[in-house]
Amino acid sequence: MVVHGRDRLSALPDKALEGILSHLESDEAARSSVLSSRWRLVSAAVPVVDLVDGKIRPRGRNGKPVCFDTQVTGAIMSKAPATPIRVFRIQALNAPPDLLVQWIVIAASSGAEEVDVELRYRHYSNRTLCPFGRSEKASADFDRDVRGRFYRTPRQLFRCGTLRRLRLTNWTLDPPRGGVVVASLETLYLRRIMAPDGALQQLLSSCPRLADLTLEECPTATEVTVTSAHLRSFALVCCHNARRVVLQTRRLQSLRYKGGLPRESSLFSIADYAELTAVTIDLCEDLTGKEKKEAAPLTELIGRCTKLSYLHLALRPSMAHFSSEFIAVTRHLRQLVLDGFMGADHVVKSVAVLLANTKNLEVLTLFPQTPELPEKKKPYYYSDDEEPESEAEPGNCVGDNLDYSSLTKSLWRMSIPCLGRSLKRITIAKYSGHALDRILAKFLLSKATALQDFSVTLSAKLSPQKEEIVREFRSWRFNRRTTVTCN
Repeated sequence: MVVHGRDRLSALPDKALEGILSHLESDEAARSSVLSSRWRLVSAAVPVVDLVDGKIRPRGRNGKPVCFDTQVTGAIMSKAPATPIRVFRIQALNAPPDLLVQWIVIAASSGAEEVDVELRYRHYSNRTLCPFGRSEKASADFDRDVRGRFYRTPRQLFRCGTLRRLRLTNWTLDPPRGGVVVASLETLYLRRIMAPDGALQQLLSSCPRLADLTLEECPTATEVTVTSAHLRSFALVCCHNARRVVLQTRRLQSLRYKGGLPRESSLFSIADYAELTAVTIDLCEDLTGKEKKEAAPLTELIGRCTKLSYLHLALRPSMAHFSSEFIAVTRHLRQLVLDGFMGADHVVKSVAVLLANTKNLEVLTLFPQTPELPEKKKPYYYSDDEEPESEAEPGNCVGDNLDYSSLTKSLWRMSIPCLGRSLKRITIAKYSGHALDRILAKFLLSKATALQDFSVTLSAKLSPQKEEIVREFRSWRFNRRTTVTCN
């Protein structure tokens, strides 16, 4: 920033500049070194190595390929002698195993507080480990030809006395034989981990200060026990072989479960359910044809959380499936998030029924989904969360020409106390503008007399009509002071 011939950015103290550059990827931060000799010193003092392999996310300079191995090694070696590597974060495709171990060992011995290493393998499947996937080969485990082929974790990593945050993706867990020593670890995220011979439980049992734990797509996470008394947040995501999870903490505040319908209510054993204030339930399994009693393990789990104020339900196919079963556990909610298909009038009615029973609701968030299209083949180097989202063609979700007059009349006759008393904020994501979306949005805006903010994220095809849609929303408001925002 140059103002009246003065470079105000360079006038900042070195520590402030180091803090700014630490939020950039290392190759971007290194560009600042060409500005002046002072900037070269500042760049060398940034305690962060953060790089993504160009084969995963191409970022060549002037059309020339960039050698990732040289890039990482250079970023490490360019640090000033007195500069520790506090954050080591890379995404690598087919990195040489010996060199990879050297990078991690250097970071760990340098006093790393955060290590985040995501590996990709050119010839191994990166498909989602979920038996409810659309692929005919969908399963809850790795393919036989892949098992045991992921690189093993460097044992020195688990003896790093400064490590506070650890995130590993696509590794084989290999703790040291003499025992794991990670007493400082507070946050642990393991995704697509192979963990033979009880390695996962060995790691979890040696983390006495663990406060935040996420296990995602880990087939060997069958029986998990977490003894840390400091655990506040736990997520079990697509670990479909899990049979029993014991959380001995009495401080747990947030619980996330993504998977199929639990067959037994004993899947989770939590020392103190009363401390839980936030629960997310995301079902991969299609609930079509399921008996209502099959939802009992979930409703019993939520019902034990007597202080619950935040509930996120992501249900397939519709966002209000089994809504009558969840009514009893939504009375004290302050925040409600509903995620799923909203392509039928009975779904809209079910959403309204849920709202009628959340008498003190303050925040409502809706994620109306469109029907899933056939899965497109993606390049080997994409991760599942990088796959571009596809939208259904207009008209495929809801019949806009159908007569919904009876639905409109039944909605307007309903008594929903929170709309007139406590509901302050409504958010709708991927608003499609189809008939049922418009009916629900109009109903909420015209009935929510205490509403302060109404925020909508438009689907891509509606972006050109943004101003027209904003005017329509504003015309529906009962409370003229309600702020309407469209993105």
